[in-house]
Amino acid sequence: MPKSKSSERILNRRSKLRAHGPDRRTHRRVNIDLYMNRFLDGQPYMCRMVDISRTGARLVPMIEPDGSRAPQFMGLQFQLPDRNDILTASGETVTREGRTVGIRFTNLPPDAAWAIESFLSFDRP
Repeated sequence: MPKSKSSERILNRRSKLRAHGPDRRTHRRVNIDLYMNRFLDGQPYMCRMVDISRTGARLVPMIEPDGSRAPQFMGLQFQLPDRNDILTASGETVTREGRTVGIRFTNLPPDAAWAIESFLSFDRP
């Protein structure tokens, strides 16, 4: 059965939106340097967050067990610059490159999403 034109359009649109290569994020990332907690199997481990976007972040683990055996899903706890509130999120490991870990947010409470969006919309040099 031949494909309809509308299904071809949808498939073409999906391939155009899908990012490939080392930077797969579709949202702008902003460099940041802050300490945060990454919860693995219920235990907090200190990390540095080195960039953030609306959909995820890049972390550099500092103190934790062997990273190759770390669980795929984790809890995250961090505080953005110039904010008093501590944000929480759930995340999933999507990449491991050298010492860095790419995280996709899987559950982001509305207040955390708003805080991240506000932080990202601020003009930076």
